[in-house]
Amino acid sequence: MSEKRAVHMKGIRNQILRTAEKLFLTQGYKTTTIRQIVQESGITSGSIYNIFEDKEHLFSALVDEFLTDAKARVDKVLADQPAENRMVGLLAMELYITEKNPVVRELMCAFHTSPFLMETVIKRHSALAEEVWAGRRHPRSARLSTAILLSEGAVSSYVISFDFSQKLDFAEIRRKVMFCILRNMGLETRESNRLIQYMEENENLWLDLAGQVLNHSNETAEA
Repeated sequence: MSEKRAVHMKGIRNQILRTAEKLFLTQGYKTTTIRQIVQESGITSGSIYNIFEDKEHLFSALVDEFLTDAKARVDKVLADQPAENRMVGLLAMELYITEKNPVVRELMCAFHTSPFLMETVIKRHSALAEEVWAGRRHPRSARLSTAILLSEGAVSSYVISFDFSQKLDFAEIRRKVMFCILRNMGLETRESNRLIQYMEENENLWLDLAGQVLNHSNETAEA
């Protein structure tokens, strides 16, 4: 592929992603169709399917972008903080924005109930989890992959619980979810409780960072 052709294809891919991102964030994952993306972007369905196998793969590419952007922002703001603080920040962004934004909640539910999309999330969280995992005492049978899977399972339960008919204390559930994740990563109870307090004291920061990630397409358009 020539350089000119590669640049052209990259532009088409970005246009598809930005259009899909706009639609997903305004009307949700389930409602958005490939046909709508075609109509909004002006790009043919053939071109879209030439780049993305289906809507799920397209969404996976966006999730990967969001998580990469989120981690970069957390790493920048918390550059002088240890890995566990940065991991808490990244997870707190997900937990708080899920409660505050119904559309994001639906998107979160979509990828937390899809094995394919969950793999994307797990891969992106693995690097930071490895930093936290390293140097801590774990039973010989302990595996990082299992700890991450259980942690994502806890987040999935939190996301799905918003659709329950029973009224729940989401602040308490959020604390329990974070405690479960931190303990899975090998942190002691006292340290886990300290980090949960740190999470709650910085709620506005996590929501601000999450908002910046959600405005990703606007920043891209202006760049």
